[in-house]
Amino acid sequence: MSQPPILETLGLHRRFRVSQGMFKPKATLNAVNGVDLRVMRGETLGIVGESGCGKSTLAQMLLNLLPPSEGHVLFDGHPAADAGRAAFARRVQPIFQDPFSSLNPRKTILDIVSMPLRVHRIGTAAEQERTARRLMERVGLPARFASRYPKELSGGQRQRVAIARALVMQPEVVICDEPTSALDASVQSQILNLLMELKADFNLTYVFISHNLSVVEHIADRVAVMYLGRVVELTGVDGIFDAPQHPYTKALLESVLTVAPDDGVPDLALGAGFPDPLHPAPGCPFHPRCPRAYGPCDSVVPRPVSPVTGGAACHLTDPEYAPDKERAFA
Repeated sequence: MSQPPILETLGLHRRFRVSQGMFKPKATLNAVNGVDLRVMRGETLGIVGESGCGKSTLAQMLLNLLPPSEGHVLFDGHPAADAGRAAFARRVQPIFQDPFSSLNPRKTILDIVSMPLRVHRIGTAAEQERTARRLMERVGLPARFASRYPKELSGGQRQRVAIARALVMQPEVVICDEPTSALDASVQSQILNLLMELKADFNLTYVFISHNLSVVEHIADRVAVMYLGRVVELTGVDGIFDAPQHPYTKALLESVLTVAPDDGVPDLALGAGFPDPLHPAPGCPFHPRCPRAYGPCDSVVPRPVSPVTGGAACHLTDPEYAPDKERAFA
């Protein structure tokens, strides 16, 4: 019998009403549009895509901070919405993008790390301090940092504080929303290596959200690619980087800048159009920018990606619509 997912989304939607101006009616923004995902215990699921594709909105729903407009988030097979906020927070914790904005500037580092234990009334004051100091030491913050304030720390040190605070509750799942994007390259590597070590030490499950493909390649087991609120490709990390199936995934990979001075800015052949979440195109939402669009792309919505078997939401890989073997990706 296969192991059930620890975290699962079923037909997840999140809509917002957005003002278009004083004399225009409000429009509906589909930030997350029918996402089905399964996160298995002990794995790292990477979620990638351009800014505005719905990654952070999805993260807020996975954290039970934002209710879905439609669909469900399940934790261990039970609706997350039915769990109390406190009980859910003990098992699922976040690490956010900007550690400076997520840390109270008026609290010491020891106070910040131990705060979840006080809020949830776990242990005595002495036990809370010992647990917090132990976590600080484990993430690379010596005892001398306990009395310091966030403004006295570097960006990498502040992110270590955020990691220690997330783990002090001994959660099962950690939602990492762009946790290294505000750091320089050398510090990014240190934080990624720390997260991988902690995953093994504490038997954690990660959902790792990022726009940086090299970061996801380093840490993820599987990768979900999002475009305009939808998952357009889902497969193992090697499959994403060695044999991308969706044209958008291929464009993301080709957009990575190199250090070679003569290479210049890559030409992605995506045309002049940009994704418009307020007025998505009919059919495949990517077809106005797709260099390989054909026949059904402008009228037929591709089949959604299976959360179990993965694949790509693309007519080029669908046996019913693929025009020929030469046009489909290997």
